Amino acid sequence: MILLIGEEGKYLRIIDYKSSSKNIDLNEVYAGLQIQLLTYSNVICKEEDFMPAGVFYFSLLEQIVNSEKKVSDEEIEELIRKNFKMKGLILADVKVIKMNDTTLQSGSSKIVPAGLTVSGDIIEKWTSGVNKEEFKILQDYIDFTIKEISKEIMSGNINLKPYNKNGKTPCEYCSYKSICGFNVKQKDNNYNYLDKQSKDDVILKMKNKIEGKV
Repeated sequence: MILLIGEEGKYLRIIDYKSSSKNIDLNEVYAGLQIQLLTYSNVICKEEDFMPAGVFYFSLLEQIVNSEKKVSDEEIEELIRKNFKMKGLILADVKVIKMNDTTLQSGSSKIVPAGLTVSGDIIEKWTSGVNKEEFKILQDYIDFTIKEISKEIMSGNINLKPYNKNGKTPCEYCSYKSICGFNVKQKDNNYNYLDKQSKDDVILKMKNKIEGKV
């Protein structure tokens, strides 16, 4: 947890250090599968009256540089630094981006997933971010999802429905398959297939679900 002080108040940045490469997929957030960091951010921001600046993953994987041509120590250092760049979701606000990376003037940040033009505008293709209104929808959706999960637990609903993302499922690595007994050939055993939708489409689906329109 890191606090960033801006003109409008205090912003909160959450960083999760991982032993693997990981990023935030809003499609998984919508499915209720990737809500940990956003939950941390949501709860702390509410308790302490902070504003969210972003949620990030920092990979602790040992970096190996392979190159067919001879490179200098400076180039190797630059490549390693590039591989350590954080992934995740940032608040798409120029001031907040510059607070996250105080060295950024223009181009792509070497620290967070964001980029700025020379004139100071956000470069969308280099920025994995959402604006303040969209971040608020994310926060409300996290609250909504946690309440729905709590209701399912309290009602005793333990239906088998593992996710399936592009053919990959958690069943591949599960140690409890013999206990679970999930089998798509059995009645009512179906995967929860994750769609691959754009950020705008996912945010809209979240908004509609919160408002009870779906």
